[in-house]
Amino acid sequence: MENNSWIGNYSFFRSRISPEKEAVYDYDNEIHYTYGDLENRANTLANFLVEKVHVKKGDRIGFCTRNCIELIDAYFATAKTGTILVTYNQLLSEHELEKMIINEKPKVLFYEKTFKDKVSNLKLKVQIEKYIVLAGESEKLEELHYEEILDYKNSSYIECNGLNLEDTHMIIHTGGTTGTPKGAMLSYKCLLFNAISEMVTYNLTSQDSTYVMMPLFHTGAWNVLTLPLLFVGGRIIINKSFDPQLALKVINDEKPTTLLGVSTIFRMMINQSEFEATDFSSLRWILSGAAPTPVDIMEKFWEKDLKFVLGYGMTEAGPNNLSMVPDDLGLEGIKEKYDSVGKPMFFNQVKIVDTKGKEVGVNELGEIIWKGPLTFSGYWNNKEETSNTLKDGWVYTGDIARKDNEGFYYIVGRKKNMFISGGENIYPPEVEKEIYKHPSIHEVCVIGIPHKKWGEVGKAIVSSKSGEIVEEKEIKEFLKGKIASIKIPRYVEIVDELPKNSTGKIKREVICNLYG
Repeated sequence: MENNSWIGNYSFFRSRISPEKEAVYDYDNEIHYTYGDLENRANTLANFLVEKVHVKKGDRIGFCTRNCIELIDAYFATAKTGTILVTYNQLLSEHELEKMIINEKPKVLFYEKTFKDKVSNLKLKVQIEKYIVLAGESEKLEELHYEEILDYKNSSYIECNGLNLEDTHMIIHTGGTTGTPKGAMLSYKCLLFNAISEMVTYNLTSQDSTYVMMPLFHTGAWNVLTLPLLFVGGRIIINKSFDPQLALKVINDEKPTTLLGVSTIFRMMINQSEFEATDFSSLRWILSGAAPTPVDIMEKFWEKDLKFVLGYGMTEAGPNNLSMVPDDLGLEGIKEKYDSVGKPMFFNQVKIVDTKGKEVGVNELGEIIWKGPLTFSGYWNNKEETSNTLKDGWVYTGDIARKDNEGFYYIVGRKKNMFISGGENIYPPEVEKEIYKHPSIHEVCVIGIPHKKWGEVGKAIVSSKSGEIVEEKEIKEFLKGKIASIKIPRYVEIVDELPKNSTGKIKREVICNLYG
């Protein structure tokens, strides 16, 4: 290998070290893949893309599918061809996908037959050269079938010599709770340093494994555990989509050592009758991120002596930015700092700044900003949003945070979600955290609404746990003495369910439109 052919060529390096070691277990299809298999599959796909699709460096390769082995193939194959892997959230509307595809212009789109109708409608509106139906279906459709690619005669080693660490390897879209998701450009450098940060911070080794519960169109699913474990020689378990009963069975039977999820996922798990009987003893720790996790969820895992901790990250800044480090803390220490998202992970430069960009002091509130090799390169074909987020090399998150005198960080809320009541800054997560302590509350979202006297007042939109009944007066009484009176929501509306996006985040903008 010459020049920069080492960049992104991780399936080759790992297969050279441990070709017979299991890398991926496809739980749905009961197929075990070794690191040698991953390298062979990546070479086959890469050669096919070059010789038959005529891709060149910088072309986008799109995927519209649930979690599957073909996404792992594509990650390594795109590095071998210099193409850019773009993962689309298949649950988005046709209109949203149309706008994203027109902007990013993938040359080829791989899709799962389940979404054939959606893709067929998109064909009338977008320009894509080739469509490829993913494996798992016997019916031959008009497009090429992925199984035909796996039979391609050329599986010889292939590499891309012209790569640079600053080149974009993946486009992963932001959460999209406030409009059409933006395509964050993740460079080879960004992905590599995120993986190393995770390995070093969490002491990951080839003996570690995880069950991927998050969708692989999401940065957390790729960059928190999947890629770090595939680099270090660990094992990942995948299936198409999350199901709480199945997740408990996988954990019980397959014995993963690490786990990543979001509060909605963990809430669904603890509500299953099988939860108490599940054997969690293989888990070194469990990490929750993407949105605040109520303490009552955490307590269910602590009762099983599990190190359940919080982390923080965003597509544009990592996402491996802040985390409690379970290996360094006992369970009592974790409980003491339960609402902290921990300390900065490796390679991160971080500040908490005021509105003038000046760094604030200990326990003072400000916007948290990031810099370093983990950060993204900007939004694809969107200079305006890039300039709003990237300033002098710093990623401005829009998240309000504070740091205590021991160096632990706390996320207080989103800058744009703050509202002002009687001159007091109100951060919804602070109020939501206390409401979640009510034993009957399932989910809550606090928003600010206009008020003639106070400017704005709080309104809590809540759902109760199954079989529980909760009333507005009861919630207000519960909050007295726990938070300042001005922070207690003036209004409480009880609903059956709060709207959420496909990764489990509550859609605050939708709630504002519905109940504001």
